[in-house]
Amino acid sequence: MIKVGFIGLGHNCIGHIEAHLRVGKSEITAICDRNPERLEYVSKRFGIDRAYLSADEICEQSDIEAISIHTGDHHHVEPFVSAVKNGKHIFVEKPLGNTFEQVETMIKSANNADPNLKIAVGYILRFNPVFEIVYKLCRSGDLGQIFYMEGDYIHNLLYQANQTDTYTGVNWYLEYEKPLVGGGSHPLDLLRWFSGSQVVEAVGYSNKMGFPAMKEDDCQVALFKFESGAIAKVTASYAPRSGMASYYNLRIYGTKGTVERDQVAISKDEADIHPEFKPIEADRISGHPYDKEVEDWLDSIRDNRKPRCDLFDGANSTIATIIAVDAIKVGKPLPVPIYKS
Repeated sequence: MIKVGFIGLGHNCIGHIEAHLRVGKSEITAICDRNPERLEYVSKRFGIDRAYLSADEICEQSDIEAISIHTGDHHHVEPFVSAVKNGKHIFVEKPLGNTFEQVETMIKSANNADPNLKIAVGYILRFNPVFEIVYKLCRSGDLGQIFYMEGDYIHNLLYQANQTDTYTGVNWYLEYEKPLVGGGSHPLDLLRWFSGSQVVEAVGYSNKMGFPAMKEDDCQVALFKFESGAIAKVTASYAPRSGMASYYNLRIYGTKGTVERDQVAISKDEADIHPEFKPIEADRISGHPYDKEVEDWLDSIRDNRKPRCDLFDGANSTIATIIAVDAIKVGKPLPVPIYKS
């Protein structure tokens, strides 16, 4: 059993703790949060006796082998660097960071650490059964050469205006959230994963009409150029007066086939230019597949292999959206750095 400590005890962390209990391959050893009331609540709910207010303190515990980080996006860097320094395997929620400087700091700290540490970034859509099949279709060549892709994070999050942290007095979503980074990096990560190609340039537009309480523009649209020559469009909007876009409005266009959300059409031959769309043969699930994500990370530690979305893979999905937001602000295309292990 891998001994795991958890930092940042919000709803996402609760979902992961529950997944660890279901998977049964880890021991929940300790928890950490700067809010004493939250710490006490989670301690009592799950019967976890060891509780810490400081990330450094929990990371310095010699019996803890792995750290799972679920703080707000802009607070990932401190516990991450502490966990790396103390030789812990790490799961860190997406996005990896909220700024270029944060991502750079985290990459540099990992580059100077034990190369055997297993670091996973929580791009959980890679574990959705439908998207797993799309990945296989793309990588097998069934869709041919991928030339255009789309994915959106169009999600009504207006309720977040009422979620001021009672401990800090700060509403993180209103003050710091960048929709393309916090939300849009989900579909972009899928597009990178499907294509097997890196983003090299980003440009975009935005407005603040639907959710003006946010400091950042709440509707952000970006175009991404890939090394392969493919082009992708990602929209992140936090104020639609509707539910979540089905399957993230996913669209993959290749020279032999097309994916639209959870449907696929593949040409039998060159003459078959209008193939029929058919449902992708995979389970349809509701909610996030936390169990599969948690098990992949734990198995990567046990089996000494890379997790499905390792540090550098997750960093490349994060940094592309950060640069896209920067490109929107300066009004011109910007090059995107590529991180390699």
